Amino acid sequence: MAKKDTGLKATLSALGPKVLIKKSEIDVEKTEAVVKNIHSKKDEKKVRQTVDLSEQTFKKFKVKLANEGKKAQQVLSQLIDEYVSQ
Repeated sequence: MAKKDTGLKATLSALGPKVLIKKSEIDVEKTEAVVKNIHSKKDEKKVRQTVDLSEQTFKKFKVKLANEGKKAQQVLSQLIDEYVSQ
């Protein structure tokens, strides 16, 4: 019985020829500006609030959010801002 060649050379030769990967060009100044913008934002301190809802109301809320493509935090923040500014 012949010994099967399972070495690294056999494995690599079975993969086929090397494919050159195109190097992307990165705009360093643009990247630095974006990073600086992200890290320089001084957001307001956030507070977490828990709300008890009926299961039926919560399901309707989540369905409407999904249909509109919105997030719960976004909608609730808007509603509370409108409420406190009255």
